[in-house]
Amino acid sequence: MEFNVVKETTYRVKSVWKTLQGEGLFAGRPAVFVRMVGCNLWSGYADTRERDAARTGANCPMWCDTDFTKEGSRAYTAAELAQEMRSVGGDVRFCVITGGEPLLHLKAELVEALHQAGFFIAIETNGTVSLQEACWNEEENRLEAPDWIVCSPKLPQEQLTLEYFDELKLVLPDYHPAKYSDFAQRQRLNEVQNNQLPLLWLQPEDGDRLHQATQMAINYALDNPEWRVSVQTHKILNVE
Repeated sequence: MEFNVVKETTYRVKSVWKTLQGEGLFAGRPAVFVRMVGCNLWSGYADTRERDAARTGANCPMWCDTDFTKEGSRAYTAAELAQEMRSVGGDVRFCVITGGEPLLHLKAELVEALHQAGFFIAIETNGTVSLQEACWNEEENRLEAPDWIVCSPKLPQEQLTLEYFDELKLVLPDYHPAKYSDFAQRQRLNEVQNNQLPLLWLQPEDGDRLHQATQMAINYALDNPEWRVSVQTHKILNVE
């Protein structure tokens, strides 16, 4: 007699670590970070930067410094990853799922497992993968979405499929607010002291163009006060 064995979904993870969230509304908050392997805009290897930029039309392969390659990664089931995050994080129950592009991997079962483990789930995405595609629960016919979504788009707004987000972060000088005015309308507005709070961030690129990008961000925010300048506090504090 033959039995059909259902293989449990695994998630390829580069690293899990406890640190402080460095950017956005939750800057300074202790967090468990989970870096997923892989991105749909860049391979992660230096010798493919120009090729991937030409292939995708994104500028980020030319300056991205994040290591999300498969070397040194590990596969976890949803339950194993939740346990690892609790072990690494101790009492911390705020987590940030990042990449690469985390929505290439994040599924409803992992969201459910992390919620059951007590985590508030934030993700950082480039906006090219829809929540419906990534996190739909087929059995219960509903969306099992993360609690907080930060989008940092790297393609033109007409190519973005993310249905909504909580924070929008544009990396200057390559990604300018004028080119994302329609996409910015997908933001879920959150209330603080009975006022709707637009969390629209201008992030100066941390590289050779830092001075130029910083001045551009400051000038734009002063003229358009619904936008804020994002400061990478984790680099100031020298934490990973």
